[in-house]
Amino acid sequence: MSENKQKTKNYKPIPCKVILVGDSGVGKTCIINSYIDEYKENTLATLSTSYYNKIEIIKDYKILFQIWDTVGQEQFRSINSLFFKDAQICLMVYDITREASFKSIKEYWYESVVNNGLDNVIFGIAGNKSDLYMNEKVDRDEVKEFCTDINAAFHFTSAKENNCINDLFRQLGEKFVNSNFMLEIGNEYFINNRNNSYNSFKITQNDKTKKHKGCC
Repeated sequence: MSENKQKTKNYKPIPCKVILVGDSGVGKTCIINSYIDEYKENTLATLSTSYYNKIEIIKDYKILFQIWDTVGQEQFRSINSLFFKDAQICLMVYDITREASFKSIKEYWYESVVNNGLDNVIFGIAGNKSDLYMNEKVDRDEVKEFCTDINAAFHFTSAKENNCINDLFRQLGEKFVNSNFMLEIGNEYFINNRNNSYNSFKITQNDKTKKHKGCC
């Protein structure tokens, strides 16, 4: 491998903070565990904010997803706002079998992130527990309309079956790479690493990893 390829492969990835929000029991922790290949069948309700890392290759860039799993219980909601302020991506999760969980996204979670977060936060919505489609209670047209209104990436997901979770994160990652966030962070890295051009964030063809399981 040439010196340039070796330097590019080992270059520090660009960080991207991702927060998952939604009511308790919708499957936020299970989605994260499936995404980082640590799915557990029985997961207790999250009682404190948890943090995870995963590097993805998005359009030849190394992106470090810094994933925060927030608390869904109503009594802890004021604590969550502290984690919204510097997140570039917000993934809102609802349970397709619980109409109230989608209502909470529209009436609380979205507005809370907008009011406490960065301008132009990138939104995604996961309609989780799609393996329970026979018990679906949330109107799909309403979900589609809301996603269009807020320009959110959307997938029906199943943490249990690991369906469409990787695709959703990749779609959000592509939005990040094409956003002003990427330019701002990239320029900061360039200033702090004067010997490396902005293209040093890119990887070469030989450095690419295998693709994750796609959406069914």
